Amino acid sequence: MTLDRADAAPPLLIPSGAAFNPMVLDRRMLLPVLDTNALLVEACALAKSGDRQDRVTALAVTGRATPYIAAHVPGEVDEHLAKVAADFEVSEHQARRVLDQQILPTLRVVDLEIRDHLAPQTRHILRVDSTMPRRYRGDPDDASTMALAEFLGPCVIVSADSVFSRFGFAVMDWIPVAESVLRLAGLEATAANALVLIDIAFQLFGVGVHRLRVLAARNPLVATAAVGGLLWWCHRHGYLTRDNWRRRLSQVGGMAKPLLELTQAGMTEHQALSNSLLVVKPPACPTSEQLAARYLARCGSALTPGELRDALARRGHTISAAQLKRAMLAHRAFVRGPGDLWTVGRPVLT
Repeated sequence: MTLDRADAAPPLLIPSGAAFNPMVLDRRMLLPVLDTNALLVEACALAKSGDRQDRVTALAVTGRATPYIAAHVPGEVDEHLAKVAADFEVSEHQARRVLDQQILPTLRVVDLEIRDHLAPQTRHILRVDSTMPRRYRGDPDDASTMALAEFLGPCVIVSADSVFSRFGFAVMDWIPVAESVLRLAGLEATAANALVLIDIAFQLFGVGVHRLRVLAARNPLVATAAVGGLLWWCHRHGYLTRDNWRRRLSQVGGMAKPLLELTQAGMTEHQALSNSLLVVKPPACPTSEQLAARYLARCGSALTPGELRDALARRGHTISAAQLKRAMLAHRAFVRGPGDLWTVGRPVLT
C-alpha cells in the first residue's frame, strides 16, 4: 500500500447539493471505487486538520457518485491505520473516530464472486510473474478493487497504488481525481435538479391550464366576459402594443443571457473533467447480474425485481423479473431487504 499526503490539498469544492432524482439525467454516471490508501489518508488528514468536509462524504451527498469499496478494504483499514496515523503524526484514536463517524458510514461494501476476478481488465492485475518487467506485473492484493470497478463500471478508481497506474486504470495522484469526480457529480446533480424543477413547473402549468379550461367550459359567459375585460385592461395600459412586446422580450433576453452563459460554462467544464478522468469501462457484453448491479448502484433506492426489470427495459435490456431474481440470489453483491427490495452492496460494519 503506497502512502500519499492530503494535508497540502487545495480547498475542497463542495457541490451545491444532492440530486433529487439521480437517474433523471440521461448521462453515464461514473462511480468512484476507493482503496485502502485513499480512506486512510483522508481520515488521517481530517484528524490532523479538521477544517473541511471529507471528500468521501461529499461524493456520497451528490447522489451521482456513491463511493464503493471491495470487501477486503475494511480489514486492510484496521491493519494499516496505526502506521498511517503515525506517518501523519495524529493519534490512532482520532483517525478511527473520523473513519467510524464520517467516512465509513457513507460507503457501500460489495462482496464479489471468484468469477468476477476473471474479467478482462482484472486479469492484468492478477499477473505475478517475477520474470516479467515491473511495468507488466500485477498485484493480486488489488485485484478485488479492479474487479469491482469492472463489475459496476463505468467507474473511476481512486487509489495511489502504482499497479493501477502501470496498466492505465488510474493515476497515482488520487486527490485531484477525487475532486474532479466530486465536481463532475456536483454539476450533474445540479443539472438533474434543474430538469426535475422544469418538469414540475410544466406539470403545474398544465394543471392550471386544464382547470381554467374546465371552468370556462362550465361557465362560458363568465369566461368570455373575463377574457374580454382582461384584453380591454391590457389595451388601456399599452401592454398590447408592438413596442411594449419588443421591450418585454428584450428584457427577458437580457435576463436569460447570464443563465445561458452559466449553462454553457458548466457544460464546457463538465466535458473537460470527463476527458481528464481515466475510466474503467465495463465489459462489452454484460451479464444479467452486471446489468442489475450497475443500475442498482446508481439509482439511489432499493427496487423489486419487477421494478428493476422495467428500469432495464427502458434502457434497451429485456430481462424477466424471474431471471433477475435468480441472478441476484446467486451473487453475494446483492442484498435483499423486506418487501423483496434489492440493493447492491452493504454498509460497512464499524
